[in-house]
Amino acid sequence: MRLWMAAMGGEAFYEPDLPGCCQRSARSAGEDGFECPACGAVWQASPSAEPEGCAFTEGGPEESKGAA
Repeated sequence: MRLWMAAMGGEAFYEPDLPGCCQRSARSAGEDGFECPACGAVWQASPSAEPEGCAFTEGGPEESKGAA
């Protein structure tokens, strides 16, 4: 599942969250981006990024020492 960002800045959307007309164009888009022929929105592929860790699920130094 690819992540798309508006070329002019703004939020990033996963492909299923794009507007319907843009979803159809995204499926056949290249790796760099696309312009939706229906609404004219320009989308660019978001660079791959590693997800950030979660403080609630990852152990910190206290947990590794056995603190309660």
